[in-house]
Amino acid sequence: MKSDREKWDQRYSAEPNDIPAPDPFLVQHKNLLNTGRALDLACGRGGNAVFLAERGYRVDAVDISFVALSRLQAEADRKGLDIDCVVSDLDDFWLPESFYELVVVFYFFSESLVHGIKDTLKPGGLLFYSTFNLRHTSVQPGFNPDYLVEPEALGRYFTEFEILIHEPEAGEDRNISRFIGKRRAQ
Repeated sequence: MKSDREKWDQRYSAEPNDIPAPDPFLVQHKNLLNTGRALDLACGRGGNAVFLAERGYRVDAVDISFVALSRLQAEADRKGLDIDCVVSDLDDFWLPESFYELVVVFYFFSESLVHGIKDTLKPGGLLFYSTFNLRHTSVQPGFNPDYLVEPEALGRYFTEFEILIHEPEAGEDRNISRFIGKRRAQ
């Protein structure tokens, strides 16, 4: 059986070398962005990381895939962007406390990371979270349900945040849950 790293390296090796466009949800709400230190968890090929770095963020881009991150780092170096790529399995990833002004997570969910995400944001920091919900199994029946959230779950996981946007059932198939929140001051 392949490890997660092997699976994702194989997938990204078969995809184009270019960096994809940032997620439309992030672009749509770019007016909420400022500058500072940002964390892009499960960044994949890095479209969101590049988008944030081009807007002045110093970005830590974390993913399990060496292939994806080597391509992202090459693009960041080519463009002179402030992106640090970190290869890590997010099941074992440690997040520093009160370190980031922005955390973005797109299409990855692990309940074990929720507490760390909350704590790694500085007071006033923003969280953009968009991931597949349980309806996704109707679109992709073989998808592992361990990585899906109940449609309302993001709002429940981040109750101590000031909720700016909460869309429990977004997308054409209503299989995406989206959340933007601001960490309240302690």
